[in-house]
Amino acid sequence: MSKCQDCLQNEVFVHFGEEKLCLNCYNGRMAKRFGVVATSYPEGVAIRDGLGEVHHFQLRKRLDPIGIFMEAEELKSAGHDFKVQGDLYCDQGELLLQLIAKAERGMGERYVERGTFPNGQLYDSIKNQRLAGRVECNPTDEGVPLLVVDGKSYTWEEIGKMLMACEGFQVKLEIIDPYKEVEWKTETK
Repeated sequence: MSKCQDCLQNEVFVHFGEEKLCLNCYNGRMAKRFGVVATSYPEGVAIRDGLGEVHHFQLRKRLDPIGIFMEAEELKSAGHDFKVQGDLYCDQGELLLQLIAKAERGMGERYVERGTFPNGQLYDSIKNQRLAGRVECNPTDEGVPLLVVDGKSYTWEEIGKMLMACEGFQVKLEIIDPYKEVEWKTETK
């Protein structure tokens, strides 16, 4: 990893034109330019999922001309990642609470469940006939991405095996901005 061109200490987080800046230096420049200061926030947070398992997240806040962006990235490879955006002059404490609430909701439902065949072989299946996750780079095959579901990476082959139980059914694939909420329509009868 390369070091920030301003402070020469922290890792580069933002490419700002030709410059490579750490998050602190970038936020400092944005604060001077727009008169908004990134208020203090915790470096990390621990959140329990729907099964009671604790997940540890690194928090980041980025000031930008179009708003304030906050992210909670799980401290494990291909873990959960939640993002929210507020306007440039929003209540940053409230934005942090929105991020934590989004993470709690996002981990409140599991989409994949593990089962065991009578012969002892493990299998994964799609729970409740729906699946949500995020597309992520595949370090072993640049041509085909991974899908991260429930904080775990799955190949498209693994997703395909889970879908075999739904053979003949229709599928709806919807791509959603990472700053938006994954919402499911509830059918009313």
